[in-house]
Amino acid sequence: MWSEIAQRFPLLQQLFSRRVPVGDGRRPEGGPSKGTVITICILISTLLWFTFTLQETYTATLDLPVRVVNVPPDQALAVPPPRLVRVQLRGEGYPLVQLYFNPPTITLDARQDVVDLTTLDLNLPRGVVVESVVPQVVELRKEPRVTRRLPVELRVVIETPPTHDLLYPPRVEPDSVQVSGAVSIVNKLGAWPTVSMRLRDVRDSIAIRVPLSDTLRPLVTVTPEAVQLYARVVPFTEGVRELPVRVTGVPSTERVVTLEPATVRVRFRVPLAQYEAAMTAPDFFATVPYEAIRADTTGRVRPIIHLPDGVAVRDIVVIPPALRYYNVLIQ
Repeated sequence: MWSEIAQRFPLLQQLFSRRVPVGDGRRPEGGPSKGTVITICILISTLLWFTFTLQETYTATLDLPVRVVNVPPDQALAVPPPRLVRVQLRGEGYPLVQLYFNPPTITLDARQDVVDLTTLDLNLPRGVVVESVVPQVVELRKEPRVTRRLPVELRVVIETPPTHDLLYPPRVEPDSVQVSGAVSIVNKLGAWPTVSMRLRDVRDSIAIRVPLSDTLRPLVTVTPEAVQLYARVVPFTEGVRELPVRVTGVPSTERVVTLEPATVRVRFRVPLAQYEAAMTAPDFFATVPYEAIRADTTGRVRPIIHLPDGVAVRDIVVIPPALRYYNVLIQ
């Protein structure tokens, strides 16, 4: 036994073969210290224990991944197969450790409607046997395959600081994708969502790739697998304008309708680059339809704010929000 260990570990043989004169407490010149010798012995003992332990027989339970092959091109799976199959194995420790870190994949042939997992060849190392499989049988239910074009549903939240805002709603390219799968699944879909994302403190324009959701994989395939998101974020500022309020749609038989007050103050947010245009635009005005006055029973009506073309006016606050009316003279 010692000769075999000495052949495997020549350093150990050198350590124990050194001769030290009797009565001399010093170690040989250039030899290792006592602590080094003890450490090496402990490491070798651990290695030997581990080697002999792995030669014993054990039972292990592994969750093996599953993949489906040979699906006919005119058909698609209507029910997802199990993602993992639990297999109980028995064998020596070393091959079981190998399987734990590199598990084999269970391949299901879709040309069969029912697959018996107990008869599959898992290509296991020599000496490893299968004791049980859960589930034992997998049904591969298939339906005719259909392909549809669906709009993309954007699930990205863009958060900007109070000083910035989106100039226009974000857009995606392409705005629709091709979805292919079982007829009972694809025909129920109205749109295909992106993954959920939240972009915080965005202060500038962005162009990013957004993956599409894969929650129905492997039942459907989606082409492409991602879209490009474009959003323009610019600095915003606050503006205030006094707008006269006009009554529109007054019949010719009516002489006058008086509003109190006759003007409203409009507070709003606008892109910094468009502030001057918002403050001087002639098509920025307020009206009250005469029909709203005729239909009112409260004595107050709300003005309608008409926004200027080409100016991104946001977060409008009208002061006062409602106007009194009186002195309606009928001829």
